[in-house]
Amino acid sequence: METDWPTLGPEQTVEDAIKLFAESGISGVPVVVEGRLAGIVTEGDLIFQDAEIKAPGFLDILGGMIPLGNWEEYRQEALKSAGVTVGEVMTTEVVTISPDATLSQAATTFAEEGIKLLPVAEEGSFHGVITRMDILTLHVLDPRR
Repeated sequence: METDWPTLGPEQTVEDAIKLFAESGISGVPVVVEGRLAGIVTEGDLIFQDAEIKAPGFLDILGGMIPLGNWEEYRQEALKSAGVTVGEVMTTEVVTISPDATLSQAATTFAEEGIKLLPVAEEGSFHGVITRMDILTLHVLDPRR
């Protein structure tokens, strides 16, 4: 686990996040408030700033409009595209792992969830992060794991 990974606060700007990503060469950071994990912001979250958000369509039947698609998902995407603070664009439902998890559990979580950054938290308290490179490095340094 990396305990010195950078973090951001929800009040910081999207510009702060972009600068941090560019200067640190990372693609995501936990959002922490008073030592507690509040969310995570990634390059993917920030892409919404420039993405064209497509509203779900409507079906016109006998003069009545029936909405198609997921309107809540559209609303969330539209809010992210307009966000100017980290708190407005961060993902709040964060996949985490406990500090006592095994390397195998971490690797399985990465594979199943398709994520690049895995915050380590226990009862909401933020401890650090594990990256996919951390796991690969451990395999090279200690192949018996």
